[in-house]
Amino acid sequence: MTAISQPTRAAARSPKRRRGLSDRALGTLMLVPALLLLLVFAVYPFLASVFDSFFHVDFLTRDHTFLGLDNYRRLWEDPAVRGAFGRSVLWVAGNMVVQAAAGVAVALLLNAGLRGQTLARGLVLFPYVVPAVVAAMVFRFAFNDTSGMAGYLLRTLGLSDTLVNPFADPATVMFALVAVNCWKYVPFIVIVVLARLQTLPGELREAAALDGAGRFGVFRYVTLPWIAPALIVAMLMRTIWTAYDFDLPYLLSGGGPMDTSTTIPLEIRKLAFADQDLGLASALAVCVAILLVAGARLYLRAYRASEDATG
Repeated sequence: MTAISQPTRAAARSPKRRRGLSDRALGTLMLVPALLLLLVFAVYPFLASVFDSFFHVDFLTRDHTFLGLDNYRRLWEDPAVRGAFGRSVLWVAGNMVVQAAAGVAVALLLNAGLRGQTLARGLVLFPYVVPAVVAAMVFRFAFNDTSGMAGYLLRTLGLSDTLVNPFADPATVMFALVAVNCWKYVPFIVIVVLARLQTLPGELREAAALDGAGRFGVFRYVTLPWIAPALIVAMLMRTIWTAYDFDLPYLLSGGGPMDTSTTIPLEIRKLAFADQDLGLASALAVCVAILLVAGARLYLRAYRASEDATG
């Protein structure tokens, strides 16, 4: 009888291996649904807007008449668009300053080890989870001209003799919109900054204190550089979202009174649906996208500099 070789017996005993996808192939396959959604809901609409921006598009028949760069020239000459652009700059800048400052302050307070901070952390998240429609309805009811409880409280306290509706006053509407938007989205900054604070090594603060740095010095030279990368990323995301924010300004003021709260998203809606000029609306959307990309590059430069400083 012929003896069976050792490798043959080992192969007979070992189970047959099943060949499958590698980790890289599996990871790529799992990304396909997200990529398809991104292509359908982000890339395709943007490319369609770029294409439409060079044409006059009939709102009903979708017929295209080539205009070249005429839509972009009209944007530059349109005083309504220039006004909306200026208000959008103030809208974004005001929101970013207030949200960053308030978000860092609240995060530091929630990280101070005070009594009841666990409950406070949960309550701080409440505005962020409230839908924008609900928030707008609550504030519109609170500042209603006839039955608003905010005006009633001001009259009761003797702070005002008249009905108060900041969303109907051209002098206060933008400040009121920024205040409501910050009330809702400051918790996002708080979440990001607080998570970063949890990773701050205590040895760094102790070393700064031993070197004679007071509380402000510890914050300036230790805490702020440590949270800067996370804060910059959060501000980048909030800048993009705020620039395209449509729901709260539209629900609270509708762009009024007298277009004093019309920002770029509301102006795009007006051009596309009220004026039925899809080409001009597409050109405005493309210009905003280009400006946001340029702004994002500045944020990313600041992020890399902050990472190098902490690394």
